[in-house]
Amino acid sequence: MVLAPAVALASAWTWPEGTGQAILSLMGGEGDYDGYSGPGAAHETRLASSLDLEYGLSDRVTAVVEGGFEDYAIAAPVADAYRGLDYSAAGLRARLLSSESLVWSVQGTGLVPGARDPLRPAQAGNTGFGADWRTLVGSSFVAADRPSFADAEFGYRTRAGGPPGEWLADLTLGVRPRPDLTLMAQAFGAVSNGTRPPEFPAAQALVVEPSLVYDFNQTWSVQVGVYASLRAVNANRENGVVVALWRRF
Repeated sequence: MVLAPAVALASAWTWPEGTGQAILSLMGGEGDYDGYSGPGAAHETRLASSLDLEYGLSDRVTAVVEGGFEDYAIAAPVADAYRGLDYSAAGLRARLLSSESLVWSVQGTGLVPGARDPLRPAQAGNTGFGADWRTLVGSSFVAADRPSFADAEFGYRTRAGGPPGEWLADLTLGVRPRPDLTLMAQAFGAVSNGTRPPEFPAAQALVVEPSLVYDFNQTWSVQVGVYASLRAVNANRENGVVVALWRRF
């Protein structure tokens, strides 16, 4: 299992009709390849870029599109690498209920793989089509006299081509200590029951990502953060850095 951090905030809120956001991100990290932890571990490195687009088709429905590139390498004793398209995704988020401080939405996206060779270790488990279904709840509030928000997402990702589906749980907490700065703490979790062991055993992964977002103005922002694997059972353990440029329109 490979659980990558998400620099973009895919929140429960939808965009007003005709408006949206584009986020260009770059992440780089290293760690231990799944199955080779401990002495003699196979070191792995990753450099990836992605473009995330969200656009309000109406006040209640937002279109989401994502694509990117990945440079992923595993050292000996595995010794393999993949350089090419990462997963691409497209779908919709629909707001079901909302109030001044609370919003509930659902989202569905289809996943198209960039990798094509399931026999290569650097591509195994990432060559099949998939779908991501989730429910999202967001809340805005005031903490210590500072505007704040929380976003919780729960879902299931189906995966073709061998790997098992995954239960997903993501949590984001944010606070604005000043009008042009947002501090965020995010956690991304995934659990699978496994299938066809030992190739795809049951797995668990938990990645945390603290970051800050600085607003240059109402249109442009930059995000800088770090991420780390807190738990990895039959999953890659990875630590790294993320940077992203946000453009609202």
